Amino acid sequence: MTGFSVDPTSLVGKTFDCSFGAFVPRLTVLSPNELRVQATIGSTEIDEVVSSTLTGVRPGLFVMSWTEQSGTFVVQIQDHENDIVHNYARLADGGLFCAQGAIQPAAAA
Repeated sequence: MTGFSVDPTSLVGKTFDCSFGAFVPRLTVLSPNELRVQATIGSTEIDEVVSSTLTGVRPGLFVMSWTEQSGTFVVQIQDHENDIVHNYARLADGGLFCAQGAIQPAAAA
């Protein structure tokens, strides 16, 4: 991304792939309070619109959180300037999924 902003609305309408090895969820920011999450986990397909929070920390750095329909709660630190995403998730079964990966713009789904 160019022209980094701290304003969360600068991400509205943008789609990103978060690459955590074989697991690559796609996020589309619909509004500062709404997010489309698409992912494949084994044989499970996720494609849902969830309520989210999106906060700008500094230009190009955002904190985003959401709860999926399964009950999984996710917090991400997205550094669009350096193309890095940190993911911290409390899974519905109580397990944790913490990972760092690459975040890249993608074509809207």
